[in-house]
Amino acid sequence: MSMQGGRGRPVSKKDDGPKAKFSQLVPYLKEHKGALSLAVLLSLVGAGTSLAQPLVVGNIITAVQKHQDLGVIIFALIGITVGSTVASGLMYFVLAKAGEGVVLSARQKLAHRLLRLPIKEYDLRRTGDLVSRVGSDTTLLRAALTQGLIDAAGGVIIFAGSVIAMAIIDPLLLGLTLLMISVAVASIGFTARRIRSATTKAQSRVGDMAASVERA
Repeated sequence: MSMQGGRGRPVSKKDDGPKAKFSQLVPYLKEHKGALSLAVLLSLVGAGTSLAQPLVVGNIITAVQKHQDLGVIIFALIGITVGSTVASGLMYFVLAKAGEGVVLSARQKLAHRLLRLPIKEYDLRRTGDLVSRVGSDTTLLRAALTQGLIDAAGGVIIFAGSVIAMAIIDPLLLGLTLLMISVAVASIGFTARRIRSATTKAQSRVGDMAASVERA
């Protein structure tokens, strides 16, 4: 099936062009490396406080059983909780700012590129689809290049700390947990492929809609 391009010529509806690699997206991260480094640091702090909270709660339970003074431990728990909340809030603020910067940089570079394309390129592509790519597709970079990477950094610390703690406390429970995690990862991997395909189709439909509006 074909559709009309910017100058009335038929163009292919399916985009068979080259796909972007992660290495091509790294420059967008480097432009905001200061903010992203701060976000990683805050994520690690948040992960550390998340791991510390169960230990402090365990000490509180032990202190209650032994009728010991709870003053210092309670204040420690409050401090850890407040620190975790502040670190998370600052992290999401920094990520939101950096994410918008990534989107802005991507849109500026794409617009600069589109404005300098030869006319024949617009004859081969739908103008509305190109405009949609600049608008909707670049928004996905915000989640992929900022939120996803930072969450992964904190998640690795929490996972490693949890595995070590469970190995010390109860190896059998650790084995069962790792088994369930393996099943969950396999399920997520299977589902993620379907979600990626659905997301690609959704973005293609957005491009189709924009192209149809542009022709109207």
